[in-house]
Amino acid sequence: MFKSFVRAMSVSMLIVGTIIGAGFASGREVVAFFGATPNMFIALITGVLVFGCSTLFLFVGRRVRKTDIGEVNSEIFGKFRPIADLMILLNSMTVLGAMLAATDSLAAEFIDLRPLPSIVLGLLCAGIAIKGIKGVIKANAVLVPLMIIVLGVSCILAIEFPFTPQTAVIKPYSVVLYVAMNMLLSGGVLTTVHDISPREILLSSAVAAIVIAGLLLLIMGALGSCSAAHADMPMLLIALKSGKRMYFATLPIIVASVFTTMLSAFKSVYDYVRTFVKHNVISAGLVLIAGLFVGAFGFSNVVGRMYPIIGGIGLVYIAANAVFLVKTRVKRDVKRKAKRLKSKIVRT
Repeated sequence: MFKSFVRAMSVSMLIVGTIIGAGFASGREVVAFFGATPNMFIALITGVLVFGCSTLFLFVGRRVRKTDIGEVNSEIFGKFRPIADLMILLNSMTVLGAMLAATDSLAAEFIDLRPLPSIVLGLLCAGIAIKGIKGVIKANAVLVPLMIIVLGVSCILAIEFPFTPQTAVIKPYSVVLYVAMNMLLSGGVLTTVHDISPREILLSSAVAAIVIAGLLLLIMGALGSCSAAHADMPMLLIALKSGKRMYFATLPIIVASVFTTMLSAFKSVYDYVRTFVKHNVISAGLVLIAGLFVGAFGFSNVVGRMYPIIGGIGLVYIAANAVFLVKTRVKRDVKRKAKRLKSKIVRT
């Protein structure tokens, strides 16, 4: 029972880790999709959608039982696998480039050594990705809980009371695109997790959804309490409102959030490249070089221009996974009924 709980919590931290990247943890993603003072009910809607998508991808992974995203796409898309591969590849490369660019931007807060910081963090991701999905899960299990605590405290300290929730109009398409963009990256990782039970899937998805909704709620509240939306990384200004100690506590947490999302993106691209280049180190090196090229366009440019496009692609990918799960479930039920009918005929 305890092992089952630990396994579910590890997967939930994997889900959260793929979502809380530099875009989320810095607040830039929230501002880009929902504006400077977003309606806080968006957080609740996002939580529900994250739960549904996480459950979907984990059940797909349990159904196909494959070890990398290329094999998963073959099962789901069949002859259209190249299209699915391009979806995942474009998303993962965009996120990887954004995270590498964010690494250099954060380092530039003290000293501009571009692109050395992103290369160092990228090499660390390469080493963990080569070890496989277990290495990714362990890294998230260690870092994500700390990220949740510090980001939450930073936002709570910045919120001014009495607090008046924002009543801005909710644009459903923005919420859907936001979740689809984040879950496309998660899908590339979660569909390769296949050793957990249905109960563990529901528990891990629920915990992840609650955490994401809670953090979004706090970030939106903090944005409504101070003028930080104009900054490249609003969360740093939010933290600075509580003093330099909170600022220096939040800075490494944003670095950790960059790392966890970069790790998931790297793993997804690495699995794809490995289908063509069998050498582990060469594959990892090619992924890092490509990520550095995308990151050269800058953090704000990649997040602001590419993330909404990725959201649209994510919708298509999520829909395809849902159709696959329903179709395979129907086929399995038909086979079971046919088997039962055959056994009855034999008996009579």
